Amino acid sequence: MLTEILNKFLILNGVQAAVVIQENGEIIESIKSGILIDNDLQYVLSTFMQDSKRIAGAYENSPLSMAVLEFSDSFLILGPLMEEFYLVIIAQVTANIGQITLEMKKHQDAIVSLL
Repeated sequence: MLTEILNKFLILNGVQAAVVIQENGEIIESIKSGILIDNDLQYVLSTFMQDSKRIAGAYENSPLSMAVLEFSDSFLILGPLMEEFYLVIIAQVTANIGQITLEMKKHQDAIVSLL
C-alpha cells in the first residue's frame, strides 16, 4: 500500500524518487526512476533531516513543516511525517515544486497510517 502511494509522486513531471526514511538514514520504502539511492545519498538525506530538525528547534513553537535543498540539476524536498520519519522527494529542477508539496501534504496522513 505504501508503494502505491509513493508511486503517485513518480507520475508528477520531473520527480525521480519518493522515499520514506527514518532520521538515522534507514529507508523504509522508496520508489525511484532513473536514480540510484546509494549510501552517500542516504547519508546526505540523514544529515539534511537532522540539520533541518535542529534549525527548526532553534525557533521555539515552530516545528519543521518542509525543507528544500536545491542543487544545479535537482532538488530535495523534505517533509516530516511523524517523529523520526520523513518523506523525501527528489526531483529535477524543472519539476513543479508547488504541485509536489501539495501532493506531499495531501498524502501525509495516508503514509503515516501505514508506518
